[in-house]
Amino acid sequence: MMRVGVFSDSHGDERALDDLLEKMGYLDAVCFLGDVARDAEHLEQQLAAMPNRPALYAVRGNNDYYQTCALPWEQLIELEGVKIYMTHGHRMVSYMSLAYKAQELEAKVAMFGHTHAAFCEVHQGVMLLNPGSAGNYCRGGKARASVLELKGGQLRVTNVTL
Repeated sequence: MMRVGVFSDSHGDERALDDLLEKMGYLDAVCFLGDVARDAEHLEQQLAAMPNRPALYAVRGNNDYYQTCALPWEQLIELEGVKIYMTHGHRMVSYMSLAYKAQELEAKVAMFGHTHAAFCEVHQGVMLLNPGSAGNYCRGGKARASVLELKGGQLRVTNVTL
């Protein structure tokens, strides 16, 4: 089984990222869905210090428009034989457009952020996963993220809230 931590919309809240990582436990990989790109660098440093050095996959978000950033706007990855489409989500007009984009890419999962609201539903045969906002500590709320477990083509999502 592969365990993937999914984060979005941290907005500079490194403490929340650290606390969520700790609460998630063992991870094989981490997906960061944007806002703010420098938080991906922070995650990369944290992951490098772990004994198993989980892989990091990251995209930029709408708050990264005017920053120098090498992250792509979207990314297609494959983990445990499952194709996963990653985007921040600010360019998608609806869940259906996100599902259709993922279908075009033959992805079984489409990860997105932007709305700050946790969401996990299947549309058009594609799991749409938004972990919510990992940066809600800085807004006085609960920081959130998700763990996606992949095993033999089966998917399981667990929400992690502080």
